[in-house]
Amino acid sequence: MLALALEKEGSMKKILLAIFLVFLAIVLVVPSFAQSAPDPVRLAVGARPLGMGKAFVGLADDVGSIYLNPAGLGNPDRWQVTSMSGKFLEEFNYLTLSGLYPTQYGTFGLAYVGSSIGGALPTTIEVGSDPADPIYVWDENQDAMSYYNNLLILSYGAKLGKVLDLPFLSSIGQRFPGLRETNFGANVKLFSVNLTGDHITQGNATGKEIDLGLQGKVNPWCSLGLTLNNILPASMGGKLHYDSGWDESYPGIVKLGSSFDILGPENALRTLWTHKLKFLADFDYELDRAVPNLFHLGLEWQPMDLIAIRSGIDQDMSGTSQTVNNFTGGVGLTYGDFRFDYAFHQFSGAPGVDNHFFSFSYGIAPGKKGPKILLSPDKLITLDPAVDIAGSAIDPQIVQVKISSIKTPLSPRGEFKTRVSLPVGKNAILVEGFDEDGKLVETAKSRVLRLASYPDVTKEYWAREEISYIGTLGLVKGYPDGKFKPQGNITRAELATLLMRTQASGDANVPTSSIQRFKDVALKHWGLKYINAAATAGIVTGYPDKTFKPSANLTRAEGLAMIARFGGVPQQPYIKQFSDVNARHWAAGIIAGAQAEGMLSFLKGQPFEPNRKLTRAEAVKMLYGSKPVGLLVKGLQDFSKGY
Repeated sequence: MLALALEKEGSMKKILLAIFLVFLAIVLVVPSFAQSAPDPVRLAVGARPLGMGKAFVGLADDVGSIYLNPAGLGNPDRWQVTSMSGKFLEEFNYLTLSGLYPTQYGTFGLAYVGSSIGGALPTTIEVGSDPADPIYVWDENQDAMSYYNNLLILSYGAKLGKVLDLPFLSSIGQRFPGLRETNFGANVKLFSVNLTGDHITQGNATGKEIDLGLQGKVNPWCSLGLTLNNILPASMGGKLHYDSGWDESYPGIVKLGSSFDILGPENALRTLWTHKLKFLADFDYELDRAVPNLFHLGLEWQPMDLIAIRSGIDQDMSGTSQTVNNFTGGVGLTYGDFRFDYAFHQFSGAPGVDNHFFSFSYGIAPGKKGPKILLSPDKLITLDPAVDIAGSAIDPQIVQVKISSIKTPLSPRGEFKTRVSLPVGKNAILVEGFDEDGKLVETAKSRVLRLASYPDVTKEYWAREEISYIGTLGLVKGYPDGKFKPQGNITRAELATLLMRTQASGDANVPTSSIQRFKDVALKHWGLKYINAAATAGIVTGYPDKTFKPSANLTRAEGLAMIARFGGVPQQPYIKQFSDVNARHWAAGIIAGAQAEGMLSFLKGQPFEPNRKLTRAEAVKMLYGSKPVGLLVKGLQDFSKGY
């Protein structure tokens, strides 16, 4: 018998390692001894699944899916990588590196698993020792024993919808729409094994196997999984073949798994603040041998997104007919895109021997899904009556584009461009992308605000922006010839109309009136309802003779007084803000308040000239500085609403 004697005789972990190496040696030198090939995936599944008793077939939601259920590769929406290192019985080294990358054709995965031990010294029975209680000593005439078992896994996973979109399967997808969100996956596993020392020759071996998996949600809080491990028949190469001619098979195993979201902020049985609690249960059935069925149970509790606490039971075989329960535990720490996982795994056959495993992962946090159609411009404010809508279809499924329901040519690189007319106001230009079957793949919107423009208000005009916004809001209307006439005077009736339209957010909301409040404003006067509404609101007052003089042109002082009352601008102490206005002027306090509100910024360094006739541009400039109009302009500029 071979044994390891790196420490004192009787060391349990050395005896177990010796038994393992003896088993391998016997396999190579005694052809009549048939046994299943050792699979390094038994432990190398990552620290997260290990901490949950390897119960992961139903959950399979990250890169660890490669090892336990490749169908889970259909879940992540961004690339992920992970690693794991640890020791079995403090001597057997494990190292894994794995990653996945989602594409439009499905998710591809690649994993490496390495397990090895080196420097195991052969022993022999000391001459003269009691056969009933032999004494083992190092056999210095023999070479040290070494062993490695490397595995390369090529994985693929995707939604069944990608397959059910094929013409000859489309009827199934239509009949069973729930299948479209079910994941399927496959592994191709390539093994490389080597055992040397103690007269072992031809200890090299290679092998291959295949895994298949399915996974899907039964309801929002429960998902099920199925994995068929090692289903490639030996006749097709599903075995481990040694240079000596000896062949070993990998046991075919059916794994059934379930995952239950007990607690969670959404899609869970119960809600408890931000807590998340998953319960996992897996069942293993071996196809090739009459051995006990195995269970794997696990819990994962996240009191917050930063930390996860795990525990589980990983059942294993003891001999060929008994099972043992190995208790596991672990913790996970997540920060941004990074996650660190630790797992402790007990082995009942080696009591007192600690087994620790560590994983470090990147890309675990859900990714932000990028747009399938890129558009330009977006959130544009313009005076132009038309705009060029250009973009590109990022998703190669998109082979046809419609802009405002009109087909637009698409270049071989997925680029498109067309010119679209813009009415004044908010515009949401709809862009739709379709696949070759005419099915809608993606929609996008180009949001454009076209401001009102007038031929007699140039881009360089000092009040151009304010006139454009007020005109877009419909508060001031141009003349029939399309002009605004910014230097034209404004009458008392026109300003009352402007203020009431602003207050009521449009003509339609200004109440009609059948009362003649002023004797010079007839019931048929075009501005009756605006003048009466302004009088009711205390914004305008008539003259002592009960006239309003609707056609009289306003002075700057009169116009400012009306606008200040409309905007709720309080009067302020007058401290000679304008050199040409006396403190005893009837509008002095109003002028001081308006100056404090910023309504007279256009007169900086200039006299106020209170008796000068108010122009349409000046009235708009004053009104634009009032709080009610400021809120309307902000609403117009808000691209999150009304598009």
